[in-house]
Amino acid sequence: MKRHIILASSSANRRTVIDSLGIEYEIIHPNINEKAIRDEDFALRAKKIAQAKAAVVFEKYPDAIILAGDSFSVINEEVFEKPSSLAEAKEMLLKESGGTGKVFSGFRYIDRQNALDVSTTVEVEYTLRKLSEEEIEKYIANFPVLTWSGALFPGNPQGASMIKEVHGSLNALIYGFPAEVVIAYLRQSH
Repeated sequence: MKRHIILASSSANRRTVIDSLGIEYEIIHPNINEKAIRDEDFALRAKKIAQAKAAVVFEKYPDAIILAGDSFSVINEEVFEKPSSLAEAKEMLLKESGGTGKVFSGFRYIDRQNALDVSTTVEVEYTLRKLSEEEIEKYIANFPVLTWSGALFPGNPQGASMIKEVHGSLNALIYGFPAEVVIAYLRQSH
């Protein structure tokens, strides 16, 4: 019997990860206020947001496999979520330029049928090279920077060229969703 799999996210990047697996799934956007969920421990905060997203969808679909995630960047103890304007995107990229930070990718997997309810956070350390103001302006003018945490998407050549060094999960850095973790749990569900 084919299982009902739900991605509790409206993120195009997370859809890319699930699409790459070649499985059938449904997208249900969990209507939660992510900004209301705060914790000084960034790893715990990312996990709590992913947990809240999954919980909302699980209430309505308790027999489905639920996947949820959240990610954001932190540099110098400052959190970089999705910018609300192009001016804020430019400000973020100027602050991130030349800095070393971490991406925190919270993840939750629920499969009640197989007694799986797992939450974790995958941390990825990265360093950006020093960016010119002209380069930043061109980037924010040509890409949907308002849809990306920290206004940066290393999954396209321009964004990737801004990254100097990476330590950790490439999928979590690029897509905010650790494919290697997703695959491991999907294999446990039958």
